[in-house]
Amino acid sequence: MRLLIIILLSFSSLLTAQTALHFDRPFHVAGEVAWFSAFLPQPAPPKVKVSIYGPDGTMLDYFFLGSGPDGQAAGYYRWPFTLPTGYYRLGLEGMTTEKEVIDLGVFTHAVFSDQRVTETEGGTLLGADPLPGATDLKVAVSGQQVSITGLREDAYSISIVNEDVTGPANPYVEVPAVADYRWADTLFYPATVSTAAGEPLSTNLLPVWDPATFSFGFAKASNGDFLLELGAFEGTKTVQVRATDGTDLQPRLAERQLSPLTGEPPVTAEVAAYIDLARRRRKIYQLFATVETEIAAQARPQERQSLAPNRDFQVQDYKKFPDMYNFFKEVAGELRVRTKKDNYTGRLYNAPNQRFFLETPLYIIDGKLTRDDNYVMKMNPAGVEYLAFYYVGSELRRYFPALGNHGVVQIETLRPPTKFPAADADDIFPVRGIQPAATFPVRDAAASEVPALSPVLVWKTGVATGSDVTLRLPDTDDYGNYRIVVVARSKEGRLRSFSQNFVQRVK
Repeated sequence: MRLLIIILLSFSSLLTAQTALHFDRPFHVAGEVAWFSAFLPQPAPPKVKVSIYGPDGTMLDYFFLGSGPDGQAAGYYRWPFTLPTGYYRLGLEGMTTEKEVIDLGVFTHAVFSDQRVTETEGGTLLGADPLPGATDLKVAVSGQQVSITGLREDAYSISIVNEDVTGPANPYVEVPAVADYRWADTLFYPATVSTAAGEPLSTNLLPVWDPATFSFGFAKASNGDFLLELGAFEGTKTVQVRATDGTDLQPRLAERQLSPLTGEPPVTAEVAAYIDLARRRRKIYQLFATVETEIAAQARPQERQSLAPNRDFQVQDYKKFPDMYNFFKEVAGELRVRTKKDNYTGRLYNAPNQRFFLETPLYIIDGKLTRDDNYVMKMNPAGVEYLAFYYVGSELRRYFPALGNHGVVQIETLRPPTKFPAADADDIFPVRGIQPAATFPVRDAAASEVPALSPVLVWKTGVATGSDVTLRLPDTDDYGNYRIVVVARSKEGRLRSFSQNFVQRVK
């Protein structure tokens, strides 16, 4: 019996081109965290996109992982609590220097709802081929210590799972080979853009604003399709796509659609017992106001590029003005504002040329772009913290290319406004970056009031610095027959595995 899903290629002539995925356990229940290790084609793409697909083939989620020189990328994913039972898929992709997105493999995994289930007759989970073992890998358990020998300098992943709880599963599935490519070290997002009328946009200069770094990038759109590329960042942020001629745009990320899968994973006796135990564990953990697996991961914030405004103001010194129109009229006269029938028109003073720009400046409000004079002039100064003008031509071209040629007004509020001009809000969409690193949590059963009852005792990934890897078994409030599974891949691409049982007794 095997406890973990291993997905690899068996073509000996393409050892460096194989892809393998190692899950911490053979299936999951909705709400549980899946820990996994991807062994990527060598040379490996520095950034890998991981997409999660539902049984109908619809993309549910995505994130990026960075890979090391060993070609390993480790990640995790909490299956949403409301997922229905079905076969879900993880798709891995990389992008070449030729801007071609390459499929690195699609891997099927069973996820069960935590609702009460009826046991089915017969059936096995998808992925029924046996996992090949390796005689040169050895595992020894002595008390609380586990020693693994034969790893040399391999990248590896180790899982120790309560076999009595998870039950048996065959963990081997083949995926297509991946040829050798030159990979781009970037985050990539296939996307589409159209006008408000729904017409696909074609342009060689599509400005993309990144408020997290306060900088512009550019893409090329062809018949509505464009490829957004961003530097590495963690977590989620927003970007904004604008047209150089002021056209109202509606950009969207393009979501890959897979063919639907038919059938559901069978509810065997072991699976039914596991789901029942998962529900019981959840009831226990709710008494401690926690969840079985807490993810202690926080995205590192990005730093804005440092800008030197031509003039700036602490607007709270003038918060008694009824609106920003009066603030500009009485305090910040570089922005000349004219009004006609309740419509405002602003022009920023071009100080080096001693004249006003001919068109509306670009307003940047809490990182969002707009040219809506009416929206800005009606803002309440009591809610504005900071305002800055940029009007020197050389700096406008350097910091705000293509869109800042009529000056820029930066506004930072105390609390981001709840309403933003709809035509500009349509330009903004969220993107996900590299998944923040997290370490598999281990509870000290002796020192903590929170019980340690997870069926996964250990999940560890890394690169061996010598022949042996030693780890300590954490304390647990559970007991039974446990299985250790080790998966290792050498620099040359050789993939090996080894598993062994031991008994964990009550302390």
